[in-house]
Amino acid sequence: MRRVVTGPAEGGKAGIVLDGEPPTVVEFGQYRTTELWVADGPEPTAADTATRPWELEPPPGGSCFRIVELAPETAGAGQEVPEQDDPGFLAEHTTDTIDYLIVISGEVTLTIGGAEVTLGPGDTVVQQGTPHDWRNRGTEPCVMAGVLISTK
Repeated sequence: MRRVVTGPAEGGKAGIVLDGEPPTVVEFGQYRTTELWVADGPEPTAADTATRPWELEPPPGGSCFRIVELAPETAGAGQEVPEQDDPGFLAEHTTDTIDYLIVISGEVTLTIGGAEVTLGPGDTVVQQGTPHDWRNRGTEPCVMAGVLISTK
């Protein structure tokens, strides 16, 4: 995957400041997360903020942009599944964020409040800090892009 980041370049002109592979990819259980950018706030920076240690939530007042791949549940056989107290465990969870998500490929089922909705390519979710879970009951990986905005 290629990541292009623009910003102030030499001489104060606009330019491409980063171009290449994203530096941080985290894998746990059925999830593979590629961190594209993390912002402490609305100010631009020339630093590669995606190189910091991975956290589920962005910093207080900040945001993060990531790609999440979720393997089918059937593909989880033989994979090490994190324990519930493991910080990488993502079963039903709540974050102090507003999340904007779009399914790029595959299918995923969002479970929330005893209800379920299956989403496919082009479907979007605005997740507003409620307990939820993601399940891939299909046969193909699901790829989603998401922006998480801290509510702290």
